[in-house]
Amino acid sequence: MKIAIVTDTSAGITPQEAAIRGITLLAAPIMFGNRQYHEYQDLSPADYYRLLRLSKPRKMVPTAPQISMQTVHTTCDQLAHQGVTDVIVIGPTSGLSGFMTTLGAYVENIKSVKVWPWDSRAILTGMGDQVRLAAALVEQRVPVATILDRLATLRATAHTGFVVDSIKPLLHTGEINPGHGPGNAPLLAGKPLLVFEDSGKIRFAGSTLRLKSALGDLLDLMAPDLNQSTALKATILNADQPETTEQWLMAAHDRFPQVTFDAALIGPSFGVHVGDGAMGLAWARDYRELVTL
Repeated sequence: MKIAIVTDTSAGITPQEAAIRGITLLAAPIMFGNRQYHEYQDLSPADYYRLLRLSKPRKMVPTAPQISMQTVHTTCDQLAHQGVTDVIVIGPTSGLSGFMTTLGAYVENIKSVKVWPWDSRAILTGMGDQVRLAAALVEQRVPVATILDRLATLRATAHTGFVVDSIKPLLHTGEINPGHGPGNAPLLAGKPLLVFEDSGKIRFAGSTLRLKSALGDLLDLMAPDLNQSTALKATILNADQPETTEQWLMAAHDRFPQVTFDAALIGPSFGVHVGDGAMGLAWARDYRELVTL
C-alpha cells in the first residue's frame, strides 16, 4: 500500500510547503468577472486583496468555483502511475463548499486508485493542520484506517471564528441568510462575529463595534479548551491586515501566555466569502501530538 494526501489551497498550504511535506496540492480557482485565476499559482493573497479593492468601484464580486472532478480524476491517475494505491482527499468543509459532496458521488468513477474523501469540516488552518497530520502519518507508513481515526480525533477539537466588516460577501455566496432560521445573522450595527459549528456550517454569534472586542470574544470561546490535558495550537487569521494581526498577536499572548499563537493569511478561496478586512482565530489540539501516539 502506498498512500498519497491530496488537498487544495483553501487549506492555507503553499506549494512550497506542500512540496516539503509530500502533499499533492490542487490550486483553487478564483473568478474575477470573466477571468479565472488559481490560488497561489497566479494569484497570491496580496494580489487578490489588491484586485478586490480596485474592483470595488465597479462592484465586481469574486467567486470561488469548485475544483473540477476531472482535475481530481487526472491527479489520481497520475499518482497511480507513481505507484500510489490509496488517495486521501482532504477538502474544505461541506458547510461552505460543495466539493466534498460532489467528490463523494464521483469517486466510483476513479478506478486507478482507492479514493478516501475526508471532509475537514474546517477551512484554512483547521483544514491545513489535518492535512499536515495526515502527511506526517503517511511518512511513518501508518495505514489508512489509522490516519482517518486520528484525523477524526483532531477534527473534533478544531474551532474557527472570525469577524467581518460586512456579511455582504457571505450573502452573495449564499453561505448565510440574515432573515431566516436560527443562528443566522440579523442586520445589526457593528461587525458581525461568526463561528463554524461542529458540522462545519457558519453560524452568527453576535456583533462587535471594535476589533479588539472581537478578539476578546473569540478568546472567550477558546478559553474552556485550555482546561484540557492536551496542548492547543492557535492561529490568528487575517485578510491582509498586518498591523491588526500584530496587535491581536500581542493581546492574545498577554491574555494566554501559555498558548503559542501564530498567524496565517486568509487566502482568496476563503476571502471571497468574508471580504476585505476580516480577522479570525482558529484553534485545535496541536496536531503534532497525534503524530507519535
